[in-house]
Amino acid sequence: MKCAKCGAELKVGCVYCSVCGAEAQIVSDYNLLEDDFLKALLKDKKQSIKKAKKEIAAGNKKGKQNHPGKQKTGRKRKKPVWAFVMVAVLIILLVGIGFIVNYAQNHSYEYQMKKAEDYQGKKDYERARKHLQRALELDSSSEDAKLLLAEVYLLQKEEDDALKLLQEIIEKNKKNQKAYEYFIQIYADRKDFESLEKFSREITEDTMIGLFEEYQAKPPVFQTKGGTYEEEMRVELASQGNCTIYYTTDGSDPRNGREYREPISLEPGKSIRIRAVSCNKYGVYGEEAEERFFIKLQKPDMPVVMPGGGSFYSPRSILVNVPEGCQVYYTWDGTEPTQESARYTEPISMPEGNNILSLILVDRYGMVSDVLKCNYIYIP
Repeated sequence: MKCAKCGAELKVGCVYCSVCGAEAQIVSDYNLLEDDFLKALLKDKKQSIKKAKKEIAAGNKKGKQNHPGKQKTGRKRKKPVWAFVMVAVLIILLVGIGFIVNYAQNHSYEYQMKKAEDYQGKKDYERARKHLQRALELDSSSEDAKLLLAEVYLLQKEEDDALKLLQEIIEKNKKNQKAYEYFIQIYADRKDFESLEKFSREITEDTMIGLFEEYQAKPPVFQTKGGTYEEEMRVELASQGNCTIYYTTDGSDPRNGREYREPISLEPGKSIRIRAVSCNKYGVYGEEAEERFFIKLQKPDMPVVMPGGGSFYSPRSILVNVPEGCQVYYTWDGTEPTQESARYTEPISMPEGNNILSLILVDRYGMVSDVLKCNYIYIP
């Protein structure tokens, strides 16, 4: 604190000035000069604020026209620099955001697939196609994208491009039923049933075989396997599916052969090659099946004769049992009979004396039995 009279510093607790002896009075540390200086500063500050407000208000009135008939006074205010900066920053920001969004979409497999499905639903196949092609650029192994693109190709009648994609799918996934269905649709529309039949032979998945059933022409099945047999036989064939079987027994092309209707009789003594093929309802032939047979029959039994020999004192006739389809030949002069000898057609009269009857039996296939010799002694 200072003395009000002399301005000397007063000691703490003193009621009189130690310099001039005047009674101590409490006065402020600042003087009037300092107070006036502060007031001036405040006044200047207020004026600055007021001026700034006027400038802002003038900026808000930018672009407005003066009252009609009066000339403009003063010069035109310039736009604040910060406004241009803010606009430029905003434009750059929007462009940057657009670029980021476009980049993200262009590199998103899911986005490309979604857009393709949307465009396909709207029947805008060309745009759907472009999005699917981009999706495959992002994921070249996607079956979904390939299948959807194949469908778009079909809708655009571009079957060759669709087939190429479908074959790629099937090569990697033998269980993709939709790919097989589109594949069949293309060839069926083209009426290329032969290609479908050939392709069906390569199908190994049980769940897929049924899709090709009506186009198949599986090889006929031989109920009797080929080989050498010693007895008469007939060969039966069975069709796999609703197909017609054609066959030959001389080794020639069965497509030019006879239609199979009943078991095939084999001729003994010959090597027989049976070739058979199935034909489906579309007139397409499948793969062939064939077997070789050789019927090597045993000699027929010797004829059965009654009586079979002996001594006789009264006339007798000799009876021979001849099986159906066979012939019996005989001689009385002791020579072995042949098919040029006398043929048995009725009971043989027994000649007088001591005689040898020789007989052979020839079956329907020309097989000859051993010679049967019977001795008859007839004494009247």
